[in-house]
Amino acid sequence: MKKLILLLSLMISMTITSFSETTNFQLGLTPTLSIGKGEEVVGLRVPVFFETTEKVTGVDFNIFTSEVDELTGLQSGIFLGAGIFNKVNVEFRGVGLGLVNLHGGDSKGLLMGPANLTNEFTGLKLGILNYSKSYSDYELGVINYSKETFFQLGLINITDQINGVQVGFLNFAKNGILPVMPFLNFNWKL
Repeated sequence: MKKLILLLSLMISMTITSFSETTNFQLGLTPTLSIGKGEEVVGLRVPVFFETTEKVTGVDFNIFTSEVDELTGLQSGIFLGAGIFNKVNVEFRGVGLGLVNLHGGDSKGLLMGPANLTNEFTGLKLGILNYSKSYSDYELGVINYSKETFFQLGLINITDQINGVQVGFLNFAKNGILPVMPFLNFNWKL
């Protein structure tokens, strides 16, 4: 009991005395209660239920869900090595492992999870559903959709503009050999 009271006292004092905008460790217990609260985390961030922060450089290891404006490093979680819901609002550079990876803005790196939903993505997405509002480099999944893409491998591949190759059961590309092709589709200008 004494150890628990000591730990809680230490946590409360760290929260009260921490006025720094940058911290090396952040433990988010609730959206309003955070140990090591800062706008920027350089090191380890552990949001337990849900917490937002502006910038993480390092590891964002969440229990349920995490929201970050900018992340450079690893975003993962406790659920089979993945976070349940990983959200990056502005910029992502690194590796994201989650059941749902939701990225706005510009993302570069590797995303792995059943659902990878991005705005603009440079790198590799591995999932059941890979969706990109704008551009995506490489997509490997069951259903892949991008406004513009270089390579898609999946059961169903959909894009407005293919700048490379689609390999799958059904391939849809407005600028492909044909708008709909089974097994293989690519742009004649390759």
